[in-house]
Amino acid sequence: MNIINELFDGSFMPHGHCYKWQSDLLFLHVVGDALTVMAYFLIPIALIQLVKKRNDFAFNWIFVMFAAFIFLCGVTHLINLVNIWHGYYYISGMAKLITGIVSITTTVMIVYLLPKVIAFPSIKDFKVKNEQLLLAKKELLEANQLLEQRVEARTKELEELARTDALTGVLNRGGLMSCLTDEIDRATRYKRPLSLLMVDLDHFKYVNDQYGHQQGDVVLTEAVQIISNVSRHSDHLGRYGGEEFLLILPETDMNEAKTLAERIRLDVEQHSFCQQEGHDISLTCSIGLTEYQPGQTQSSLLQTADRMLYSAKDAGRNRVIVNDNFDV
Repeated sequence: MNIINELFDGSFMPHGHCYKWQSDLLFLHVVGDALTVMAYFLIPIALIQLVKKRNDFAFNWIFVMFAAFIFLCGVTHLINLVNIWHGYYYISGMAKLITGIVSITTTVMIVYLLPKVIAFPSIKDFKVKNEQLLLAKKELLEANQLLEQRVEARTKELEELARTDALTGVLNRGGLMSCLTDEIDRATRYKRPLSLLMVDLDHFKYVNDQYGHQQGDVVLTEAVQIISNVSRHSDHLGRYGGEEFLLILPETDMNEAKTLAERIRLDVEQHSFCQQEGHDISLTCSIGLTEYQPGQTQSSLLQTADRMLYSAKDAGRNRVIVNDNFDV
């Protein structure tokens, strides 16, 4: 009980006597301490709010210790303010002792925390890292664009392979059908002529039986070269099957197609096949020719060309037979 009485004993000489109760000194100390107390009580509130809002900080406890330290400093200034008129020096001493303990504890914590804080990247480090990330992002985007271009090129290459005959390098049957569909649509839409040549090498089986399949492959390749040499860039040549070839002729009527067919027939007849392999093989070809008629289906057009081809073969081969029947 005596300790409590002594603690709250305010009978000691107040600080006002030290200031001789001069109004100017009293004003400076009272206002200074009052403003300091206000600041020291508000700062901990801000720190506590920071800790509540940002609980992701790895060292929130240091903010709590700072808040306690600053609050206790405010308490000592508040007691100093009271001690101007009353001498509560025991309470003032206790407040200073507690403030000192908290201050030392906070200092120890700061010393412990200092290496971790120093290890934090600086603004300059963040800028360097950010530049590195931006550079990496740019390189990644460029690599991605390059990859997309390669994938697109490879896709086109695979699409081309899927519609190309492996032996001769011209369109395969699937590629031919796709082109024929497009050309029929174009001819129908714009009312333009479209002709079809179906070319078959006569007695090709004899070449395979007599000279072997490798020489037969050479014959097919050279036959494609002959047809390609007289074809236009806009024409579509493909291997329809075996030794049969299909030549799609956009913007070409019956008469123009017949002239071209006769030239192909004559060039094949006059060509000596497999000379580089030490042979001199002579062949002829039969050609069926038809012109697309409005409303005609793709299947009907092909059947007509095929029928004309077999008419050429039945007529003795090495000739061009033209479809004169335009009924769809």
